Formats: sequence, C-alpha cells, structure tokens
Amino acid sequence: MFMWPNTAFVSSATSSTDRSANNRFFAIDWGIQTSFSRHLFFIALTACIVFSATSARASLTCTYPVNVSKVLAAGTISVPASPAVGATVKTLAPDAFQIPCRLLSSAPVSTSADEYAIFKTTASLASGFSDVYATNVPGLGVRFAFNAPACNAVNATLDKGEARLTCPVNTPVGGPYVNIDIASVVSLVTTGPVAAGASSLLTIPTVTITYQHSDSPGNSYQFGSLYTGTASGTLSTATCSVQTDAPVVALPTVSVRGFSGGLGTTAGAQSFNLSFACATGAQVSIVITDAVDPSNRSNVLNLASESTAKGVGVQVLRDKGTPVSFGPDAAGPNVPNQWLIGASPNGVLVLPLTAQYIRTGNVTAGSIKALATFTMSYQ
Repeated sequence: MFMWPNTAFVSSATSSTDRSANNRFFAIDWGIQTSFSRHLFFIALTACIVFSATSARASLTCTYPVNVSKVLAAGTISVPASPAVGATVKTLAPDAFQIPCRLLSSAPVSTSADEYAIFKTTASLASGFSDVYATNVPGLGVRFAFNAPACNAVNATLDKGEARLTCPVNTPVGGPYVNIDIASVVSLVTTGPVAAGASSLLTIPTVTITYQHSDSPGNSYQFGSLYTGTASGTLSTATCSVQTDAPVVALPTVSVRGFSGGLGTTAGAQSFNLSFACATGAQVSIVITDAVDPSNRSNVLNLASESTAKGVGVQVLRDKGTPVSFGPDAAGPNVPNQWLIGASPNGVLVLPLTAQYIRTGNVTAGSIKALATFTMSYQ
C-alpha cells in the first residue's frame, strides 16, 4: 500500500520566489505477495579618537564594532496559505558581530567595568506587536533578537525600539582589545494578510548601535548601523493548501514472473491523485523528493531499510506517463527536477499521478517500502 504520512518541509530555517512549502510525506508499502507500501560605515572621522576619546574618568574603552552594516539576505521566504497573525515564517541563521573592548592603564584605573551595547530603531511597530516592525511587504514584519553569552543575553528582543545588553569587561588592565561576541537573529513574522504568489522583500528597519560605559555615566557613543535597512528576499505565498492527507495507494499483487522482461520491466501501475484547495494568483510548481535518499536524482525511489524484496523499485509517473525524476527538498525557481503544474485555480486543483513497480536487478519476493515528499512552489 502507498501511504502519505503528514510532514512539513520548510524552511530555514534555515526560510527562498517561492517557498510555500506544502510538503507531505508519502510512503509505499509492498508485500509480496506484493502490495507496494512503499547587512555606512559611520566613523564621521572619529578615527583614532574613536573610543579612546572617552571621558577622563573612564578606564573602559571600546572601539568600532566588527562585522556590522549588514544587509539582510533572507533568501526564499515561504508563507503558507492564510497564516495566523504572529506566525514566524522564517528565522535566519544567527549573524555574528563583535565589540572590541579593553581596560586602560591610565588613571583612574578600573579592573572591571560594564559595556552597555544598545541597539535602536525608529521604525514603526507592526500593529499589535511590541517587538515586530514593518517591512516593505504588507503583512510581513521583522523581529530582531540578540544572543551573547558574555552579556548573559538569550534571545533579547528589540522591544519598543530598543534592546540593551550589559556586558561585563574584565580584561587585563593595559592589555589588548578583547572581543565581546554577539549574534543577531532575525525572524520574519506575519502581521496580517500577505498577497498570494511571489513578491520581494527590499527593506527592513535600520538598527543602530550605541555604546555606554558603567565608568563613564551619562556619555553615549553611536557607532553607525548594525542593519542598514536594505534587504533582499523573495516571498512565495501559498495559493493552495493540501487536501489529500496521508493518501494510501494500493498497488496490485504481482508475481516474480511479472518481471521476466529484464531490467526496466514495469508492472502493477496504479493511478492516484493529489488534491489542493487553491485561490488564483500564482503559477504552481512541484518537486518530489526521495525521503530515503534526498540526493537521489534518478526516477526510481530507493527502498526503505525495512524492505525485504530485492531487485524491484518504485516509480512515480506524471502526465502522459512520464517518470518523475526526484529533486531536493527546496522551493523557488529553477529547483532541479521541479515541474510546472500550471496556474492556480479558484477552487480545487487535482494532480493525477501513477505509481508502479520497476525491475532494478534480480528479483526476489518480499516486502517493499519507499518514502517520498513533495514541495509546492508559487511564483
């Protein structure tokens, strides 16, 4: 029997025109008797004075942060059909940067001090949120969070325009600069309806960096931008939702003699359908992935480890009997072995497919199981 257990393929995170991942598992079981189951540089010429120009009372000095002025590269952003407000549709990988600090040996000498790293934005909050900010895409917002073990910060969010990290500095007096390591994590969040089909993420809020020191109270030093406000990314908003959950395709029982025609002999073809509820607004594509071996780009599914039959595989056929070649678990344009289904209708979309046995070697009786997933893309 041919089973499709539910699964979800995403994103990335690691989050890429299209990725609306209507992904589902299907499995084929067969017993033989054989029923197959199957981120500007802001220096304003504070140059060498940059933080050495701290107050005469100060011993702690920190200089320009490293790996900042970031442009957000979001890749493909897959948005499901009718997502709930507040749903996180993609979280990007942590993006590291550093704040170099040291303790001066000039009087007054401090043996320790706190560096306050303050991140700010003047961007508008998304309606109903205190930590999600508007982007150029209606219905899509962005959340910034910060992780820094040295500052005891875990997912410290940019809330109501500001995030403040307290970072103790205990370097040797007069010693070299030591980096405070911080990682920013950006999440993309639905804040309302997102238009179906493909669109582009171009702008996000600008996030600035300001320093303060515990041994120089009242003084602030701004050091440009962590995020410049420029972004790139492609949204793929689903126009279809899967109606066919966990379908079972029962392949007929065949005998070993049914494969006597040699390698490539097929038998037991059984048609089945995948059904989707759609709205108009996009071109719909699909790619099927071999879940046993996702690197498989052939047109024969590999067998799951519990299979006992030998010399037989499973093929999936699409329109006009064309064997499906398998591709990666990915969405977007130009995915290997992805094919275009067509324009999304305002109603039900039915994708007819066929499963069949195919001889791959010397056939011995037993059970067979093959697994696959499919990923829908919208452009």
